[in-house]
Formats: sequence, structure tokens, C-alpha cells
Amino acid sequence: MAEALISVLLEQLASITRQQVQLQVKLVVDVKKEVENLCHNFQAIEAVLKDAEERQVKEASVKLWLDDLKDVSNEMEDVMDDWNTEILRLQIEKQEKAAGNALETTKKKISIIFSGTSSTRLNLSYSPTTKMVLR
Repeated sequence: MAEALISVLLEQLASITRQQVQLQVKLVVDVKKEVENLCHNFQAIEAVLKDAEERQVKEASVKLWLDDLKDVSNEMEDVMDDWNTEILRLQIEKQEKAAGNALETTKKKISIIFSGTSSTRLNLSYSPTTKMVLR
């Protein structure tokens, strides 16, 4: 009875996990496409800027337009930098969380293994490479 219940729960958990992974993959793919589009747009802007820089000497309106465009371009660059910083921060948090979960899972497994042995005491030191010391 308990095995059937656990089996059903594990199937539901696996289904939810698959859905979450698929959603994250879709988001990553969509973001990559958007980044490619932005890169293409930046290249087009760069080409227009080069042409405008040559024309600004003769046409005052082009100089004003060029100054405005450069300001907008700098703002866009700042937004992209902030966005990339946030992505890196989230990736680091995710890795730290995964590492913490792995350590807790390992500690639980070890605790279960050694719970029946009263004469053995387990001591874990917290370092990048977890060490087990048996006494």
C-alpha cells in the first residue's frame, strides 16, 4: 500500500519536474533568440552611426539626431549590462542552492546508513570536499 502511494507521488513529482524543465528550456531558447535579434539591431545601429558621423559635419540636424541616438544607445547598453548581471546572479544562486541541497541529501543518506550502528558516530566537516570521519 505504502509503495503504491510512494510510486504515485514519485510519478506526479517527475511530471511536475519535466514540466518545469520544459518551461525553463523554452524560456532560454526564447531569450537566446531575443539576444540574437538585439545583436543584429545593434549592428544596424552601428552602421547608421558611422554614416551619420560623416554627415554631421555638414548637417546640424544629423548632429542632434546622432547625439540623441548615442544617448539612447548608451541607455540600452546599461540595461543589457544590468540584465546580464541579474542572469549571472540567478545562476550563482541556483548553483549554491543545488550544492546545499546535495550536501543535505548526502547527510540524510549517511545518517540513514549509520543510524543502526550505535557505536559509530559520524562527524561531517563543512568544506568544499565533505570529509567523513568515523569514530
